[in-house]
Amino acid sequence: MKNFIYLVFVFLMASACKPGIPNDIIQPDEMALVMHDIHIADGYIQTIYMPDSAKKVAASFYGGIYKKFGIDSALYKKSLDYYMLNPRVMDGIYEKVTAALTKEKNAIVRADSIEFAKELKARLKRIKADSIKRADSLKKASLVKNKDSLKKALKIKKADSLKKAKAAAKVKLKKRTDSLKRVRRPVTIKN
Repeated sequence: MKNFIYLVFVFLMASACKPGIPNDIIQPDEMALVMHDIHIADGYIQTIYMPDSAKKVAASFYGGIYKKFGIDSALYKKSLDYYMLNPRVMDGIYEKVTAALTKEKNAIVRADSIEFAKELKARLKRIKADSIKRADSLKKASLVKNKDSLKKALKIKKADSLKKAKAAAKVKLKKRTDSLKRVRRPVTIKN
């Protein structure tokens, strides 16, 4: 019976000591959200090329993130240190952070591609409209050229037809005069 009591006591002690995340540490789900926001802030801060300005912006961003989640920098650092000592839990947190960042990136890329497609469609529409205008202006120019060339051709044709008409009139006149000469010639009868 003593052995049984010892076994029950050991079992109770072992079950009471199950590993868990302490209450004074940010829980993994909330830590993933905090780290997500901090990574986004860090990404923006990296784009600031003046170190003094970057430090000021970073302090205000981090302060806003801490306020959003109701924590402070000491609690965040303590939680981060705890999770760094427990890599399996930290891997789970980073999987959530990576998934959230990837989802946001894909949404931005999709929005950019939709915007780019709209912009490309608008550009193509403008190009088409410009080419139609250009074609119309070229058509008008060619019509004007054609009109001018037709006028020239008509003038040439008229001149040619006038020359031909004059030549034809001369030929007719010559034929008439020849026929009149034949008629007016005295006819001699040979006996």
